[in-house]
Amino acid sequence: MPDPKHPLSQYVFVVFADDWGRHPSSCQHLFLRIIPHVQVIWVNTIGLRTPRFNLHDFKRTMQVIHAWIRPHAGIRTRSLDRTRQIANGGSTPSASNAVFPYIVNPVMWPSFQGPTSTALNHHLLSGAVHEALRHVAPGKHPILVSTSPIVPGLFRDHVFKRKIYYCVDDFTHWHGINGPAMHRLEQQTLHACDLMIATSTSILDTRSPHAKASTLLTHGVDLAHFSGASPDPDSPLAALPHPIVGMFGVFDQRVDGQALKAAARLSPQASFVVLGPVVDRQPGEFHDVPNLRFYGAVPYADLPGHVAHFDLCILPYVVDASTWNINPLKLKEYLATGKPVIASPLPEAIRLAAYLTLAAPDAFPQAVASALAMIDAGPAAQSDAAHTRLADFLHSESWEAKAKSFLSDVMVDL
Repeated sequence: MPDPKHPLSQYVFVVFADDWGRHPSSCQHLFLRIIPHVQVIWVNTIGLRTPRFNLHDFKRTMQVIHAWIRPHAGIRTRSLDRTRQIANGGSTPSASNAVFPYIVNPVMWPSFQGPTSTALNHHLLSGAVHEALRHVAPGKHPILVSTSPIVPGLFRDHVFKRKIYYCVDDFTHWHGINGPAMHRLEQQTLHACDLMIATSTSILDTRSPHAKASTLLTHGVDLAHFSGASPDPDSPLAALPHPIVGMFGVFDQRVDGQALKAAARLSPQASFVVLGPVVDRQPGEFHDVPNLRFYGAVPYADLPGHVAHFDLCILPYVVDASTWNINPLKLKEYLATGKPVIASPLPEAIRLAAYLTLAAPDAFPQAVASALAMIDAGPAAQSDAAHTRLADFLHSESWEAKAKSFLSDVMVDL
């Protein structure tokens, strides 16, 4: 439990975000550093898309239903090994002293597109949240934090001392989402929140005119987790021929499949690998590229050992409305590995241009080929000044520093 003498002990955060422990989102990274100091109620919510008839959505629906039936089952999974260390000061804790949020798995209708479904879900969520507050945080001042714009009704609930919209993406342009409906919900959320925290300059520019107050907080990085990792000898990547060109994270419509295929074909001597779930892509889309392999999701705790096999990290994203406002969490994680990085010229990648190579979709294959030629020629000696600049930058971007800034912005005047 948080220290009862801590200045934040009179508050409780109610957080709406991706399922706790499901994957390391920016919100989870932040609150892993906050949980030791203040009580947190974490509300696992449904996805933004209406489920469709495919295997991925069926599995996800079964997971949600299972959580409704057994609300605390499976929370402490292997994916939280690293999070246990973070929340307990860097050492691996025992089960008795591990710090976790109180998890709420509310029953919800799987759609927010119409006013009826929105009202129904507000009723369901409000009841679940108020019950949790009465049960685990009586007498404390609740602070609402949501990474999703689908709960605008809660932003009008006077029980909350402060209401924060932590805007991590432009959901109005996501593939498979009703854009006009999402825009309507987000506008209601922006007008009702006390503070909008944006993770990219583009989000800040487009959303701040509609919010009472706004600020920028870009993603952090767990430098200790990603730097200096040794290659995992049990990784399937250990058997691949070098050089290995890799990327990790969700592989969805935002990834430029044509640029990736062209890069793999232009450099057939290299092994191209993807670590992460494949979502909303055609199964046979890449079958004609023999040196491109997909290995699915790996636990966050094990990720550095796999990535240590990479010789080059890539981020081939399409450059359009669906990606223009995002800040890919993996960019700073790529940099923390010490590997060379090639990324599409998204605004947040351009901000990091001093530390990586930018390549537009038509130039991406040649940029990869040129980088591989340099790798084949032998390790290039990075200047001490360049190495120091990158190290200093990454240290300043730690999740600990981001959590401190987050709390400073949220708790001002309270």
